[in-house]
Amino acid sequence: MKLTKQLKADIIAHALDCYPAECCGLIVDKKYIPCTNTAHDNEQFILCPKDFARAESMGQIQAIVHSHPDGGVLPSDLDKLQIELHGVPWVIVAVSKQDYGDEPAFGIYEPCGYRPPLLGRAYIHGVQDCYSLVRDYYSRELDIHLPDFERSDAWWENPAHEPLYEKNFTKAGFIKVQDKNDLQKHDVILCRVGRTHHINHALIWLGDDEALKSETTPDCVGNTLILHHPYGRQSVREIYGKGWADRTVMVVRHARLVSSKAEPLP
Repeated sequence: MKLTKQLKADIIAHALDCYPAECCGLIVDKKYIPCTNTAHDNEQFILCPKDFARAESMGQIQAIVHSHPDGGVLPSDLDKLQIELHGVPWVIVAVSKQDYGDEPAFGIYEPCGYRPPLLGRAYIHGVQDCYSLVRDYYSRELDIHLPDFERSDAWWENPAHEPLYEKNFTKAGFIKVQDKNDLQKHDVILCRVGRTHHINHALIWLGDDEALKSETTPDCVGNTLILHHPYGRQSVREIYGKGWADRTVMVVRHARLVSSKAEPLP
């Protein structure tokens, strides 16, 4: 889509008015409709649902708009996911009030089928985290589709919180492997990491077969390899050594991959 001079002027004015927070809005029938950003910080935007519904009643939503204060126009990993989810173009405007800031710039991005890689993806809790990696791995590598579940950041530090991994992996059809050393490819290793009252991390066992059929990856040497997404870091393959073994609570296997050496989770 093309932006008229008037559209650009309206978007820039709103972005500067919201600065240093991100602005957000919608283009409806070639007009810019400013919306409320309900996010509690300046690093993201959450478009007010009431504003979205109001804009929908006015006509066809042609694009979703937001700003990158003191940043560039390239979409973040979360932006890329949201573009695919909404299925309409996204307009990003880079604005600044700093003395060294450049003139406002625009980027326009169409849905293109983007999906984050299994290896090397950025961490976004609840969107691209260790469980998201398990879901995507099972979907792409095994055509097994696991349900998603809502989870707040640092939920594992609350002793009264329900045990999300045990509860939801059971619902997803996983069963417990009796012998934690009896590992086969695709098993999920459940761990306690850091300050936690619950199982709070998942590893995918690759063993001596590091290859991923759904994407091309560099060679990785080892016969006890795992794939996982550490908190705050990129997803990686690495050796399952003593450090991870000490953190391991249980190993689960999906029912479609199960042998006689597994039992249902309680």
